[in-house]
Amino acid sequence: MRVLIVTGDMRVGGAEKTALELIRALEGGGQWFTVAALRGEGPLGEEFIRAGARLHENVAPRRFQPQAPLRLRRIIRDGGIEAVIVLDPLRNGLFHALAASSLSFPRPARICWCHAWPGGQAGNFAPALRAYLRAGLLDVVVCVSRAQRRRLVEAGLPRRRLPVIPNGIDLERFVAPKPSHLPLPSGKRIIVQVANAMPDKDFPTLLAAGGALARRRSDFHLLLVGRGTDSPDMVRAVAEAGLKDVATLAGPRDDVAGILARADVFVLSSARETFGLAVLEAMAAAAPVVATDLPALAELISQGEDGLLVPPADPAALAGAMELMLDDKPLAHRLRQAARRRAAAFSSARMAGRFERLLRLLIRRN
Repeated sequence: MRVLIVTGDMRVGGAEKTALELIRALEGGGQWFTVAALRGEGPLGEEFIRAGARLHENVAPRRFQPQAPLRLRRIIRDGGIEAVIVLDPLRNGLFHALAASSLSFPRPARICWCHAWPGGQAGNFAPALRAYLRAGLLDVVVCVSRAQRRRLVEAGLPRRRLPVIPNGIDLERFVAPKPSHLPLPSGKRIIVQVANAMPDKDFPTLLAAGGALARRRSDFHLLLVGRGTDSPDMVRAVAEAGLKDVATLAGPRDDVAGILARADVFVLSSARETFGLAVLEAMAAAAPVVATDLPALAELISQGEDGLLVPPADPAALAGAMELMLDDKPLAHRLRQAARRRAAAFSSARMAGRFERLLRLLIRRN
């Protein structure tokens, strides 16, 4: 089985990391992967190559790239591709991939692996998906949570074409991580958020909560990890929140598992989440989790059993939950253990097995 994965770029993101886990789990066992990045290069390129995938970069470096479908068609033909997976309804990326597959013979199976929330920062992409499905250009849209599927069904997509395959991670990497050597203040409790600096992650709520907490106590340190967390804009926002000497802005890191192992509290302040990969990684690392009460996150966390959930955009509630986790050590210990047990249901092997069955079914149909 030969599979092409089309992605926007090789920067670190939840969808790209999950695709890498899929390749690591399946590559070589009768499955071979090719990855085509529309734009630029990035740190994940070498990771995909080490996982055994063939890599093509800069397939469509500009938004309007008439040659892109022909380039992808050539990759499909030369690689004997039997299935095309597009990560998210990319700007023009899904169109390029579906056009290329429609021009190919035999025609490969066509999948949109959707990690985005309709109407969030990715925009209102549901009408385009609906049109592609109705036209027969797209076989299925793989959802990563039941909440996401419900939202797409409400937007008019047929439920039977929306299989749910929750994301999975390599649990061992978080149970026994390589140590992180990121310098942090000694004698401080570490509160960690791992998230790229994007609107849906709602950093203003986190910084307001952190500022409120800093006015009450001085025994903690806030660590922000992810693309854009070390940007000038974030530096200014942290200073305005009164956290200049209370926060470390680490930017993107390749030692997240080791960082999570050092966390006294993991927090996610998102206004929208489609799955919550960072939450799952924190749970696997046995970090006590405080997150916003969103439908997708409620599929991972049961309130008070394996984490704490607070209303979105509520800095006071977020600060209170973080403070409770810092002060109530028996609670934090109980949640740590329960979170790791819950995370065990979301292994990369389980995700890969479901994806493999779906791919074989679609390839047989085509």
